[in-house]
Amino acid sequence: MRKINKIKIGVMPAAGFGRRISNLPLTKILPKPLLPILNKPIMEYGIDNMKQLGVETVYIIVSDVTKLIRKYFGDGSDFGVNIKYVTQPIQKNFGLADAIGLTANYITEPFCIILGDDLTLAKSLDNLLIDFWSKDAKILEGVVIEKDKEKIKQSCSVNLDSTGKIINIEEKPNNTYSEIRGCGIYICHPIVYSFINKTPISQKCGEREFTTTLQLIANENLAYGSFINGKNININRLCDLTEAIKLMFL
Repeated sequence: MRKINKIKIGVMPAAGFGRRISNLPLTKILPKPLLPILNKPIMEYGIDNMKQLGVETVYIIVSDVTKLIRKYFGDGSDFGVNIKYVTQPIQKNFGLADAIGLTANYITEPFCIILGDDLTLAKSLDNLLIDFWSKDAKILEGVVIEKDKEKIKQSCSVNLDSTGKIINIEEKPNNTYSEIRGCGIYICHPIVYSFINKTPISQKCGEREFTTTLQLIANENLAYGSFINGKNININRLCDLTEAIKLMFL
């Protein structure tokens, strides 16, 4: 059996306010990544997926708003990982690319990113690892086929060529040009940090979006997508949370 090289470092951004799901009373108490899906919070599923990839150390990006995350996960020993916390400053126009960039001084090897609100249910993520290493990708994003255009408009639209190379990717597009939706799972070479430094502020949202970073890497023919062998939902709205719970029984 072929040995698959694992990824030992993970980054989990979990500093957001979760404004689009703020009509749920529980969000008055808990940050979105701690909202429960059956018996555990959303981001614990993400940590489980990181462990599938081989992750031993997780850098969780938090803010004052999400300080309960520290209380729940502690040092990570109860969850089978070593958790370190990176505090995101309260700063206008501070986007996801900036948040991920906060970990640049700690990471010098390939690492994975799983967003704190990503729910992926898959028996194995090995194909992502295989594609990352075999294609010499500098960044690889997990993707799924999505028939619901509104869900793509709430996340991101991805266009791949026949080899899985990303041609274009757009965050929250007004018009979808593909039935491929990007998920909140990435495997990255540390060169990604240099592309974050070159990422311009998005005119659409006024922040430096990580999707824009990914497009810069795609422009260099170094970005790939890999289909997840399972189910994925990005939890942005109350209806997404309801759907996520239903997925657990399918």
